[in-house]
This record gives sequence, C-alpha cells and structure tokens, in this order.
Amino acid sequence: MPRREAFAVLAVPILVAVILWAPAWVFLVVLGAVVVAAGDELLAMAGSLGIPRWRWLTLAALVAVLVASWAAGVSGLAIALGVAVTLLPAAQLARPEAPRGSLSGIAVSSLAVLFLGVTGACLGWLRLWPDPADAARLLLYYLGVIWAGDSGAYYVGTRLGRHKMSPQISPKKTWEGLAGGTVVTFAAAALLRPLLAGSLGWIDALAIAAILAVAAPVGDLVESQLKRDTGIKDSSRLFPGHGGALDRTDSLLYPAPPVLAYLLLAGLIP
Repeated sequence: MPRREAFAVLAVPILVAVILWAPAWVFLVVLGAVVVAAGDELLAMAGSLGIPRWRWLTLAALVAVLVASWAAGVSGLAIALGVAVTLLPAAQLARPEAPRGSLSGIAVSSLAVLFLGVTGACLGWLRLWPDPADAARLLLYYLGVIWAGDSGAYYVGTRLGRHKMSPQISPKKTWEGLAGGTVVTFAAAALLRPLLAGSLGWIDALAIAAILAVAAPVGDLVESQLKRDTGIKDSSRLFPGHGGALDRTDSLLYPAPPVLAYLLLAGLIP
C-alpha cells in the first residue's frame, strides 16, 4: 500500500475518534498544534528566500490568536489580532538587518498570524459553536466532504487529466480533476448528510457543498503558489506521503470562514 494511503488509513480513524468521543478541547489542542506547525513551515519557506523574521515571536502570536478566539469568541480573536498586528511590525525594528527586509519580514509574520490564525479559529469554532449534540458530526461532515472531493480530484486527475488548470502554480492539477472533485464533493455531501448532518436541510447541504467545491481547491492553489515561489515541493516531511502540515491543511482551513459565515447567516448556528 502506498505511503499516502497507508498514512490515511492510520490517521483518519484516530482523528474521527478524537472528534466524536473526546472533549472538544482535545480536538482544539490537536488542531492548534497542526496550525502552529503549518505556521512554522510557512516561516521556514520565507527563510529559504532570505526573508528576516522572528520565528518564535510569530508562533507565540499565532498561539495567542487561536487560544483567545476559542476561549472568548470573536472578541478574543479581535483583541489578539489587534495586539499581533501592532507588535509584529514593532518587533521588526529589533532585527539586526533592519531596515533591510523589514517589509517582507513584517508581511510574512503577519500572513502567518492573520491567515492561519483566522482560518484556524474558524475551523475550531465549527467544533464549538453548533449545538453540542450536532457539533462533532457537523465537523466530520465538513471534513469528510472535503476529503472525498480532494480524493476525487486526485484520482480523476491522475487517470483522466489532460488539460492543465494552472501549470505555473500547480502543474499536476487539471480541469478534469477539478470536475471530478466537484462531482464527488456534491455526491459526498448528499451521501453523508443523513449520517452526519441530518439537521441540515437539502438546500443547506448543497450550499455547503458548493462552497467547499470552490474554496477547497482554491486553498490548495494558494498554498501551491507559495511553494512555487520558494521552489519547494512539500512544506515539510511531517506526514509520510502527504508532506507537511501546511500541505495537509490548505484545503481544510481555507473553506472554514465561508462555511462558518453561511451557517451563521442561515441561522444554523445560534
């Protein structure tokens, strides 16, 4: 069995068990660790380009954003982000290279905290904000639909892909793979709804599928362009056959804000 599939066979059941049967804070700890690892990989990618940045200060700010958001909701997120966006530019003044690289260093640190902090916070809120009886299953629904769509795109693209979608950013992605992933996304949303998201109406389930069909591939491409810019294939070797934390979370984190926004606007989260 290829390492990609072998790792998934081992890791997915453990994650499902954590989401379904462990207290919510256990999932948040796991999610936080993975998001911080992704932030560290992003900073390492920037370092490969010679961009000066404060590694530990940036990661500490990212941890603070996640903890504050999950402990105090939107208010906690706003306060932590406010502190981060004022502290990180000021900290760049203390770099020995300053002013050289200040703009790029501030930009990278801010990106790591703002992008990963906000998307990570929203993914955690999907476990915290819905009704406790539905939260775990709704989160599994979200993840399962994304994983199914990603797998559909991968297998259809590798077998039938002919037309490159974005050759300069992600040479292996094809329009055929995107079409296959979209079909599988909607199919998974329909099939998993009775099992995991029975509280969702069909219109809501299809709306979420539509968001995921667009946002998950875009999240993948966003991370791919960062890797192409730095000339690396994988953000790290943290997960055998799957690359790094940033590689594994790009399509999971990116759709979280629009899905959460839909659930709130549709009145599905009080």
